[in-house]
Amino acid sequence: MKIERAYFLPLLLVGAVALPANRAIADGADAYIGAVRTFADSVLKYGKDVYGPRHTPLFVDGLNVDTREPVKWKRKGEVWTLSNQATQQVLFRTLDGLTKLTGEPKYREAATAAIRYAFDNLCSPNGLFYWGGHWCYDAATEKQVGEAYRHELKCNYPYYDLMWEVDPKATRQFIKAFWNAHILDWSNLDMNRHGSYTKEMGNLWASTYKGGKVFFVGKGLTFVNTGSDLFYAAAMLHKFTDEQEPLVWAKRMAHRYVETRNRKTGLGGYQYSRVARDRAQEQFGPDFGDRILEGTILEPHRARTKNAIAGICQLKLGETLGDAGKDFLQWALEDLTAYGRHAYKAENNTFLPMISDGTILTGFVMKRDGYYGEKGSTFEPAPADTLFFWAYALAYRLSGDKFMWEMARSIGRGNDLGDIGASPGDAARLNIATRCSDPQAIFGLLDLYKNTGDKSYLKLAQRVGDNVLNNRLHYRSAAAQTVVGHSCESRNPDSK
Repeated sequence: MKIERAYFLPLLLVGAVALPANRAIADGADAYIGAVRTFADSVLKYGKDVYGPRHTPLFVDGLNVDTREPVKWKRKGEVWTLSNQATQQVLFRTLDGLTKLTGEPKYREAATAAIRYAFDNLCSPNGLFYWGGHWCYDAATEKQVGEAYRHELKCNYPYYDLMWEVDPKATRQFIKAFWNAHILDWSNLDMNRHGSYTKEMGNLWASTYKGGKVFFVGKGLTFVNTGSDLFYAAAMLHKFTDEQEPLVWAKRMAHRYVETRNRKTGLGGYQYSRVARDRAQEQFGPDFGDRILEGTILEPHRARTKNAIAGICQLKLGETLGDAGKDFLQWALEDLTAYGRHAYKAENNTFLPMISDGTILTGFVMKRDGYYGEKGSTFEPAPADTLFFWAYALAYRLSGDKFMWEMARSIGRGNDLGDIGASPGDAARLNIATRCSDPQAIFGLLDLYKNTGDKSYLKLAQRVGDNVLNNRLHYRSAAAQTVVGHSCESRNPDSK
């Protein structure tokens, strides 16, 4: 039985969408579109919610590809058939894009029907969806389930464009409720990744902002994975309405992370506040003193989220908003520059763990148990993967900055893509025989193609797409599953 994996196969659609309208240039596009269509048809046929007393337009979060039964999540004696729209946003983008490519309305209609149902049935009184890392919908019992009655988004970046088309009023209400639920103190933007479903609406954009020093002791943990979702939401509300207040607050929050930057290195933090018992300080304070905090330690997982994932978010906002988004673009470029100059090692294509003042932590042996590992554990470098390749390629396309090209070039070599060339226009020595099958590489290569018009990048993107088809569309045992979304029980390290 063939497996159609939701996290990877739909990304082939990016290749099809970004290919030129001239089909002579877009040789082979039909194969990619056909694969995505196969995936989407399977989701529409087998992935709908038919498991409770009411059959709804919602999608379940996964399917066993042999039995076509929904994936089951088990927790403390309960068994859930989840429908978590927070983790189905790539699916909605895929369905919408497939309709645009094929002209077949059923894909987009299925996505809009699911969103419409969620607006009408899966929202709390204050306008928040029952979705995310801790609380979502069980299609079998038609109840809200999870590990805690809290709202949480972490780098989910909902498909607000389609949500706005379905219901502008409800989308606006969600974005307002999102901010209202997570901001604990508007004067300094103390916030938490966990939000209340019952909090009454406050003053929101009419609140007074004072700012102040970063790394203040707050009530929440101002992680950028939730912070970027917040400023993305407010910035998109500005895009739809042209209202200035949401954009002002989006930039205030994004700038809080800018304010965490070390003056010497320019390296910024994953958060701009701290709790009274800062976990990095408790574990490493005796070794490094006051300069090490959760907001100044750049261990690989968090640094990747901040500089690659949240960085791409800001780059895209800069592109989407034009002049209104130029600050997002500039801040992302500055972060990528600092991280590339201080943490990247071209000789082995890795990023080093470090403190934001430039202190390298590679090989440091932890002397006590704590949040970052057990006693005796060490910090180690992490590979610069294709997500970073995409981030730097996109950054180059939007800025023309030579350093962004150099980083994309080096990271591309480190991921078996060959040499993109010393500069645009120079002869590239791409590895057309690459075994790379990471969809993010397609994004980066298409950004290089868009910038240069060099069809060799397009050819390599197609090679990666072929590898995705060969490696991710294949026979599996009866235990294989197609996963559309995650469990609403968060397994992100930040949830500890």
